Amino acid sequence: MAGVEGVRFHDLRHTFASVMLLHGAKPKVISEALGHSSVAFTMDCYSHIISDMQEDAMALLDEVLPAEVNKNSVAFLSPTFEN
Repeated sequence: MAGVEGVRFHDLRHTFASVMLLHGAKPKVISEALGHSSVAFTMDCYSHIISDMQEDAMALLDEVLPAEVNKNSVAFLSPTFEN
């Protein structure tokens, strides 16, 4: 295979998914390209390679929250209803 020994087809698929996730490709696009039945399956298989995925998500949340929100406080993001 192109002069590369010891590389299985599965290795190429895993590399593709890993590189695409690391570069910000949408999981749905990756899932479809791999022929997976669901995005959940794709993420279960490949998200372990992104160690800072949760930190990135929190950084995005910081961008959309009002500046007045104290980052050290506990915020409840679901609506509250008073009786």
